[in-house]
Amino acid sequence: MRIAKVILTLSIGIGAAALAACASQPASDAPAKAPTQAVPASAAPTAAAAESDTASALEKRFQEAARSYKTVQKDGKTLYCKREKVIGTTIPTMNCITEAQLRNEVENMEEYRNRARNSARCTTGVGCGAGS
Repeated sequence: MRIAKVILTLSIGIGAAALAACASQPASDAPAKAPTQAVPASAAPTAAAAESDTASALEKRFQEAARSYKTVQKDGKTLYCKREKVIGTTIPTMNCITEAQLRNEVENMEEYRNRARNSARCTTGVGCGAGS
């Protein structure tokens, strides 16, 4: 159980670092990322509804995750702090992260869960229906 917790903590940290690196790219790249195909008018309300559902689900998960942290104001910024034991010691230390970092962790965990769910699906081979 402890090893699983360590692996989870490490993967959250690595994912947060990767997203932070992606988030620090110049704003001039934003227009290049815009979709090149127009969305049909009939699909636009459905796409917008799905996007708002996803955003509200992420916001709900963020609020749930924020409950396990203590909110601290420092230098005009809101920090989310939690006492955690560092690997190799029994002395807990206070670990504080920004709201953006906490949101990145929540998004990373959601992506990790989705990848784990999707990779567990049977897509080829006998008994899957796709390979027959």
